[in-house]
Amino acid sequence: MAYDFAQELQNVLNTTICRDVRIKAVQRPFDSIPVFTVGSGLSRQNLTQPTGFPVRIDSKKPRLWMNLSYQVHLDDEAKYLTVHKSYCGIFSDEDLETCLCHFDYEREKDKYTSAHLQVHGESPALDALNRAGDEKRPLEKLHFPVGGKRFRPSLEDIIEFLIAERLTDGREGWEQVVEAGREKFQRNQLRAAMRRHTAIVAEFMREQENQG
Repeated sequence: MAYDFAQELQNVLNTTICRDVRIKAVQRPFDSIPVFTVGSGLSRQNLTQPTGFPVRIDSKKPRLWMNLSYQVHLDDEAKYLTVHKSYCGIFSDEDLETCLCHFDYEREKDKYTSAHLQVHGESPALDALNRAGDEKRPLEKLHFPVGGKRFRPSLEDIIEFLIAERLTDGREGWEQVVEAGREKFQRNQLRAAMRRHTAIVAEFMREQENQG
């Protein structure tokens, strides 16, 4: 399943905003259950740290780089693939030193919302809001919530954001690829929520029957 997931990500990227990007899934060492890292630049020598790749649809010098990483494993029933962590960073340089923003998800995050966005830049408003005596936090230290575990942004949402904001170009037909992928992601999230909340599903079905 992890290998199929990696192939799906690769296809989405190469039919929208990239060319010849290779996304692999490799099993992490020493985990008690099989956990796979999914991303670019993985190999037998590099099992855990995906590398950045250029975002471009032609042979021109790239203006934007992406670093994409997932940790996935089977759920408790060993039936469905589950994302434990994900990261998508947007950068303006190949060395990944100048970051615009990154979208993060950690299933067991305890201090901040599990799905969040961090933006790099300056904010006079934040400077004014930082409390006297507290550490002066830069903007990139704020964790903006983005929908929680079930309704967090998908890769397709990020692709649409990059194209709509003119940060990169999209291939012809990218809209259809994005919409299809987003619909699949949302459907899978809904099905997962239904599996975890069967009583609510049964209650909804009874309400629909009574209304009919």
